[in-house]
Amino acid sequence: MILKSFGLSDIGLSRPNNEDVWAALPEIGFFALADGMGGHQAGEIAAKEALENLCQSAIEIKCTDCVELMIELRHAIEKANQWVYRLGKKSDALNGMGTTLCCLLWTQDLVVYAHVGDSRIYRLRDQKLELLTRDHSLLAKWLSTGKLAEECETPFPYKNVITRAIGTAPRANPEIAVSSHKKGDLYFLCTDGLSDVLKLEEMEKILIRSPDLEFAVRRLIQKAKFKGSSDNITLLMIQSELESESDLSRQQRDDSPRPESLQSDAGRPERPPS
Repeated sequence: MILKSFGLSDIGLSRPNNEDVWAALPEIGFFALADGMGGHQAGEIAAKEALENLCQSAIEIKCTDCVELMIELRHAIEKANQWVYRLGKKSDALNGMGTTLCCLLWTQDLVVYAHVGDSRIYRLRDQKLELLTRDHSLLAKWLSTGKLAEECETPFPYKNVITRAIGTAPRANPEIAVSSHKKGDLYFLCTDGLSDVLKLEEMEKILIRSPDLEFAVRRLIQKAKFKGSSDNITLLMIQSELESESDLSRQQRDDSPRPESLQSDAGRPERPPS
């Protein structure tokens, strides 16, 4: 099995600093990103500390059984949560800091993925994009009751309030799921700087038209900024090799239009935590 990946984080149009962090450990099939929250640099610290702790735990996961993998990943996330929670309690400057988190562990037989908060995981399979996670937010809870945002005379007042996060409580309660995988599958993790402004159909169109992962990531970030995203924007894409072909473009229809050239660079990739 061969995995390709590409990650990129962009500060966006209006934020003074970047509180998004991503990490890729392709040698063990582990990928994660976090979107920090908190005053000053607390959010950035929460995201960085959470991913460093989580990656160290992921390296130590040796089991292959599906149930055991889910248990181990849950334990790793809760351990990272405890670490960030305790750091926040030790310092007034860091008190109340937290971060969203999403991650996936790609094994020979399956993909185990998890999330806390509103950072998302999508999968492109056979040219069809699907959202695999459901946001842990007040807005998502409200929409789950069957109401539509359009029914409100005023915008939903708690759109950006998340109901679960890493570091804000003793328990994180991550949501964990398992999926099979097939050759050519593309998974991508993203922060809400992307998903708040781009519809699923827009993302799907860009992915299908992109010749490789890097182009797709840069094009999605460019599109999100063009549509006015005011947040940091981070994407991390992972794709398994096709049997005899290696590019995302092999999933294109024969009559698909050629991708447009980028007008500007979306930003330099951040180095993942060591």
